[in-house]
Amino acid sequence: MIGLIFATNREARPFLLRSQAVRLEDRPFVVYHSPADERLRIAICRIGKVAAAAACQALILSHRADRIINAGACGALHDREELGVGRLVHVTHAVEGDHEVFGKPPQPELCMSGIGNGLPPVRLITCDLPVFDPIQRKRCGERADVVDMEGAAIARVAALYGVPCEMVKGITDNALAFDRQTLLENLDAVCDQLAEWVWRALTGSAAVR
Repeated sequence: MIGLIFATNREARPFLLRSQAVRLEDRPFVVYHSPADERLRIAICRIGKVAAAAACQALILSHRADRIINAGACGALHDREELGVGRLVHVTHAVEGDHEVFGKPPQPELCMSGIGNGLPPVRLITCDLPVFDPIQRKRCGERADVVDMEGAAIARVAALYGVPCEMVKGITDNALAFDRQTLLENLDAVCDQLAEWVWRALTGSAAVR
């Protein structure tokens, strides 16, 4: 079984439409299945590391997921062409940005390539609070290329259970001041592109419409 995790309904909506997903359960998380691909369980975890970790665990324990995929939006921490707004990337390593172990930052979790094959590889840092500040952006950029609010928690839980984890992200903003509005303006187009990529990668076919 493949467990696919999105943080929000808005991020998930294009994929739910393409996969003809049907609502399966509401608690503890909204979970869908796809008649077009019965391997899939699609969870909407809600924003944040705790919710993301719990949703990942639920997919593994309750739905017997033996492969976890996280797809969603992220912000760029560097001004490079491959990190431009609207680009898709695949995560190779994910680390928590606001967590320490005896004064030292945690080790990043390794993510598999899988559905991200062919996309630029990046390192992801996950923070409890959104990054829209040049000082924080620079600090996070010393450890990663992109930032989100869920990915590292998902990768960590998957690793604890020995389940392969893959991540594909779409860049919606540059994690700078005033980029909250930029994120919202780009979110739908980025998530539509992301849904197309993930569906084709999983099924090897054109999107269902």
